[in-house]
Amino acid sequence: MRKAPSFEDSWKVEIRRGILQYAILVIVSRHKDDGIHGYGIARELEKKTDGLLEVKEGTLYPILHRLRKERLLNVRTEKSEAGPVRKVYVLTGDGDRVYRELTRILGSIYEKLEALR
Repeated sequence: MRKAPSFEDSWKVEIRRGILQYAILVIVSRHKDDGIHGYGIARELEKKTDGLLEVKEGTLYPILHRLRKERLLNVRTEKSEAGPVRKVYVLTGDGDRVYRELTRILGSIYEKLEALR
């Protein structure tokens, strides 16, 4: 019989999920001219966060799919010299708006949390 996850484990999963979605929007926004493929997103998440937000394909691609479904990302295909075509992700107008709003909200939350310390 499997043990249910602890409150702490569930909480960590929910926090990480939200942070990952925001971090993906941040990365895609920084590549607004050319877009970025999934592997590039995963590599930047790992590198820029010293491995804290390292993701596997089974985590990354469902998030990218969800962000596309919510119309925050568009995707286009691009030929690859090394193999099959690859998907390149870019922010939509709504994606840019949501990214900016989340940045403002998270900055405010962080400021208020620091005031609590």
